[in-house]
Amino acid sequence: MKKTTLLIAITLLFTFTSVVSAATLRMGYADTERIMLALNEYKEIDREARYKIELKEEEGQKMLDELKRLGNEIASLSEEKRKPLIKEYRRKQEELSNFQQTTKDEILERQSVDLKRIANKIKRCIENISRDMNLTIVFDLKPVLYLDRTQVTDITDKVIEKLNKEYEAEKQKLRKKMPLPKRIK
Repeated sequence: MKKTTLLIAITLLFTFTSVVSAATLRMGYADTERIMLALNEYKEIDREARYKIELKEEEGQKMLDELKRLGNEIASLSEEKRKPLIKEYRRKQEELSNFQQTTKDEILERQSVDLKRIANKIKRCIENISRDMNLTIVFDLKPVLYLDRTQVTDITDKVIEKLNKEYEAEKQKLRKKMPLPKRIK
């Protein structure tokens, strides 16, 4: 009985404190997933990554085709003539396996570096905008689904706009220093 009364009292106190605090809090939210997908920088990185993956797939397919060709050749030879080619076949298998692993590692490493850099930019931009708007706290949209959206401010579009402007300014500076290859333009 005492535990129940104490629990109710704590709950009421917490609720009352939350209501009073919410009146003085300025809350906002941002949809970081939407921000990421809307950023020009992310779109270009994604497009370039897909292009690199296609090139690596073509290179890997050539290696696989050569391995299949050699396997078919070995299958048609006599036992004595197979032995030297089997060593070459195993070497090419190993090369293909190493190529696949190295390619996977390179792609994952590059994605990790790019995504961390963009995530840091998003975080910095959210902090700056929330400071400019005098927001006390900013949530990511996904965990905020239970909040009343009329009491919080959505800053997602402002973050996207600001980061895209910053990225375009960075690109212009780089273009002045070094022109981009034709396929990126």
